[in-house]
Amino acid sequence: MNPGKLLQALAFLLFLAALASTAGARIVDGVVAVVNDEPITFSEFRESVAETLRIPEGDADIYLREEKDRRRVLTALEPLIDSVLVRQELKKLDMPVTDKNVDRSVESVWRTNNMTEADFLAALAAEGISQEMYRRQIRWQMERGAVVRAMKIKEITVTEEETKAYFQENAERFLVGAEVRLETLFLPFPPEGAGTDNSVRIRIAAQRASEIVRSGATFTEASSLLSSAVPEVTAFTSGFVKTEDLLPEIGREVRLLRTGEVSPPIFSEGGAHLIKVLERRGGTLPEFSGVQATLKAELFDRRSEKAFSDIMVDLKKAATIDIRL
Repeated sequence: MNPGKLLQALAFLLFLAALASTAGARIVDGVVAVVNDEPITFSEFRESVAETLRIPEGDADIYLREEKDRRRVLTALEPLIDSVLVRQELKKLDMPVTDKNVDRSVESVWRTNNMTEADFLAALAAEGISQEMYRRQIRWQMERGAVVRAMKIKEITVTEEETKAYFQENAERFLVGAEVRLETLFLPFPPEGAGTDNSVRIRIAAQRASEIVRSGATFTEASSLLSSAVPEVTAFTSGFVKTEDLLPEIGREVRLLRTGEVSPPIFSEGGAHLIKVLERRGGTLPEFSGVQATLKAELFDRRSEKAFSDIMVDLKKAATIDIRL
C-alpha cells in the first residue's frame, strides 16, 4: 500500500474509533491485521501504541495521524502480532494464561510490597497507568515467560559459574561510589499548559532519536536531524558525576549500561533523555554474593529475550499474517 493510501486508511480508522468512543462501547472498528485467521482491530492497535509511548489512548491518534513512515507504523503493529502468535501457541500447548492466573499475579505484587489493593491502585494512577493497562502488561509477561519455558528451557537456565563470569564481564557497572561521564541527548517537555500534543510529540521524537542513534549517528547528528521538529533539543557531554547524584531515572539506566553503550529513551519529569556512558572512574567492587541474585536474574532475562526472539522467528515463518494497513 502506498503512503497516501496508508494515511487514508488510518484516517478512516480514526474516524471509526471516534464513533466507538462516542458510543461509549468497544466495537469491531476495523481490522488492521489477521494472524492465522484471528483479527487485530484498530482499537487494539491504538491501545498498544498508547502503552508503548506511555501516553493516553486519545493522544495515540497524534502518532497515527502524523507518522509518514509506513515502516514505523508496521513496527508499532509487531507487538500485537507477537501477542496473538504467543497466545495461539500456548493454546496448542494447553498452557493458556487465564484471568485467574493474572488475578493471582497482580495480587502477589501488591501483597509482596506490603500494600493494600487500594494503595496499589493509587500508586498505578500516580504513574499514569490504568488497572487494565497493568493487567495487560502482567498477562503479556506471563505469556512470554510461559512460551519460553515451554520451548527453550535449556537455553535460559543459568548456572552459578555462568553468573560469576557475567559478574566479571560487567564489574564496572557495580562499582560502589564510582563516578561516570555521560553524553546526553535531551528533548525537554514543553512548559506546563503548552498542550498535551506537544508532550506526545516529544515522546515520539525520543523514539525516533533512539532509532537514529542505533543506526550509527552521533548524538550531535541526531540533535541536528531532530531540531526542526524539536527546536529545544540539545546534545552535551557532562563532567564526571557520582551515579548516586544523577536523576533516579537516569541512575537506574546507567547501572545497566557498560561503557560505550547507549540507553533507550528515558523519561523524567523534565523531558526525554538518551544517554551514553563515556567513561567511569573510581569506586570499589562489592562482594559477588551481594549482587549474585540480581545478576542471575538479569542474565536469565537476557537469555529469555534471545530465546523469545528465536521463537517468534519460527512462529512467524509458520504463520499466515495478512497486514491490512
